[in-house]
Amino acid sequence: MKRRYISFMTQISLICVGIVLLPFIGIMAFFAVDMSQKIDEEYRTVLEKANIQIDTGISSIFSDVERLSYLHVVNDSLSEALRHKHEVYDRSFLDDNKVVTNIVRDAVLLNPNIYSVVIINNAGNAYDNSFNSYYWKNMYSDLPIWGELAKSLPGRRFINIQYRSSNEPEALMLVKPLEDIERGKTLGTIGITISFRSIRNVLNNAVQNHGNLVVYNEAGTPVYTYSSSDIQDKEAVINDIWKELQSDNTDQSSAVKDFTINRVSYIGGVQKLEQLGWTVVNYTNRSYIRSIYYQNIRMFMIITVLVIVFDLLIAFIFIRRLNISVHGLCQAMENSGEKGILESIHPERTEFKTEIDMLIHSYNNVIRRLKDSMERSLELQMNEQRMEFRMLQAQINPHFLYNTFNLISSIAGIQGVDSICKITGCISDMFRYSIQESLIVNLKDELREVNNYVTIQTIRFKDRLYADFDIEEETLETPVPIFLLQPLVENAIIHGLEPKEGIGYISVIAYMADDEVELIVKDNGVGISPVKMKELLKAMEKEQIEPISTEGHSSIGIKNVNQRIKAYYGEAYGIRLESRQNSGTSVVIRIPKNITKRI
Repeated sequence: MKRRYISFMTQISLICVGIVLLPFIGIMAFFAVDMSQKIDEEYRTVLEKANIQIDTGISSIFSDVERLSYLHVVNDSLSEALRHKHEVYDRSFLDDNKVVTNIVRDAVLLNPNIYSVVIINNAGNAYDNSFNSYYWKNMYSDLPIWGELAKSLPGRRFINIQYRSSNEPEALMLVKPLEDIERGKTLGTIGITISFRSIRNVLNNAVQNHGNLVVYNEAGTPVYTYSSSDIQDKEAVINDIWKELQSDNTDQSSAVKDFTINRVSYIGGVQKLEQLGWTVVNYTNRSYIRSIYYQNIRMFMIITVLVIVFDLLIAFIFIRRLNISVHGLCQAMENSGEKGILESIHPERTEFKTEIDMLIHSYNNVIRRLKDSMERSLELQMNEQRMEFRMLQAQINPHFLYNTFNLISSIAGIQGVDSICKITGCISDMFRYSIQESLIVNLKDELREVNNYVTIQTIRFKDRLYADFDIEEETLETPVPIFLLQPLVENAIIHGLEPKEGIGYISVIAYMADDEVELIVKDNGVGISPVKMKELLKAMEKEQIEPISTEGHSSIGIKNVNQRIKAYYGEAYGIRLESRQNSGTSVVIRIPKNITKRI
């Protein structure tokens, strides 16, 4: 019975929809909700600050103005003049009027928000500073009536608004009784005309973009409205907002509230001005707040959806083409398994366009290699036997060579040939060092190996080569890979000092630098040319060890040492080369002291 399976194209299509599309929809939904909440929170903070700005600004204006109603308390001359009763406007009245007007003029001289001040005492005598008589038509007859009305109102003040012909507020009239604190009576009534310009500036500056502002008096009648310049359609919801405020039982003087009027959502800052008895509502249609955000996210979602649809379409076409090759490969492998004969897949593309083409090509290569393997199995077995025989013939006991070098050294010592004795002794130690099983040695053992090599070379070059070892004792027990320094010393002698005319010096330095050991192999040889240095540095970056020709010799030793350092200590460590042509070369190695990794 043939097994049923889900096709490759179906699996990839489901993965694309499940992994790409569904998470994207979830992320975008979460992002939209989260951003909406953050925008509301940020705008609420802005409205709270605007409420504070309105309350502080207008309270400051009225506090300065209202001080005039207490002027008679601190000024005895003013209080005494207002107690006088004048039947006729004789000279005594003119004197009192001069006293009152001078005191008032001095008090309001530095306050540009006050247009004029009128005081009427209980005797009906009127004192006018005549700043601007325009606002005081019929004032003398109305002021006593307003004064009596102010006594029954909260804050014992009455406010009347003067409008321009365009129905725009121009001035406020603040009326208050003048209290005689000593006698518990009133001296009269004071009327102060205040410019609405400063109040209007405070209110308008608090309105945000796409914002509206309306000011209600205690009766709920709008006394002032304003909308920002970017509002095209003015919101006609002023009466509805007042009804919403009346239905809210909270007594907070400052708050940020949500309104829903005619299925339209608004958010507004509500500030009650206790001195004026007004309520200021600074509100905005919520859709205006989110319009830019919604426009951006809508455009982003449209572009993203179009990209996803396009990607899915391209993926479908591509997967459909791949599915044909995958199906053919699966069919060929199933047929080969049922027949028990390995068969190649045909036709095969000569140019690889997809990984499936490479897979088919690799499968055919495996089939061909398996067939070749079966045909050559006997020959391979014979070759293995011949190789084993030759290896047995070529085996030499390393200890025999070591003992032989020791024997030569002993004979040379007996015969008095010191140079041969020294060379064979060094070679014997070097041979024993190279055949040890451990690949990690102490630095002192590696330095001993370097010393043996340098000893042989100084005999070879006679008086042309001198070596110097500057080693801190604290570094001697540092574990290092075997043959860490010897290849570098060998390169220094062969490539740097051998071509040099005159005396050559080579220095091996080891010292502690914090918790690390710094090793330096330095010579005064011919140095490395910039071109060769560039080739050498490029070769050190490659992963595969390849000999780089430098002046006819191989510099594979430096690259090999560099790669072994990185393999043992990590990619942060390695070799640093410093060379100047005809001046010498320095090879610097910096390694940690306490790493005990085994290789």
